Amino acid sequence: MLILLQTYFDMLALRKGPDAIPRSWVIFLVSIGMLLISSYFASALIDGMREQNYFMTFFGYSLGLVFYASVLFITGFAGRMLQTISAIVACGAIITLLYVIEYLVFKNLFGVEFASLVGILIIFWSVPVEGHIIARAIQQHKFVGITIAMAALILQLGFQSAFTANS
Repeated sequence: MLILLQTYFDMLALRKGPDAIPRSWVIFLVSIGMLLISSYFASALIDGMREQNYFMTFFGYSLGLVFYASVLFITGFAGRMLQTISAIVACGAIITLLYVIEYLVFKNLFGVEFASLVGILIIFWSVPVEGHIIARAIQQHKFVGITIAMAALILQLGFQSAFTANS
C-alpha cells in the first residue's frame, strides 16, 4: 500500500504515469474509496462545502471521467483505461485531502480568504496532474494532455453550473 501511495505522489509530482500502477480492479476500488473518504473530509470539515449538491458534483466528476475514457478509446488506448482512471481518481483524492489540510491550517493562521486562495491553487494543480496522466496514457506531449484536462475541467464546471444555477 505504501508503494502505491508513493507512486501516486510521484504522479502528483509529474514523475510517473498510469503505467506505473498495475491494471487491477482492486486498485480501482481503492481509488474510489480514497475519493469517497477525501470527499467526506472536505464536506465535513470545510464550511462552504456543506451547501454543495453532492449528486451534481459526483455526476460532473463522473462526466469528466467518461470524457477521459472516451479520449482513451478514440486514440486507441482503451486497454489503459483501468490504470488511467484509477490514477486520475486517486490523485484527485490526494489533492482534495491536501486542500482540506491546507485550508484548516491556513484558515487559522492567515484567515479564510488567504486559505481559500491557496486552496484554489491546490485544486487547480489537478489540471496539470490529470493532463500528465492522460498524456502518458495516450503517448502524447504533456501540453496535449493539459489541453485535454482543461477541456474536462470546463466540461465538469459547465455541467455543474448549468444544473446548480437552476436549483
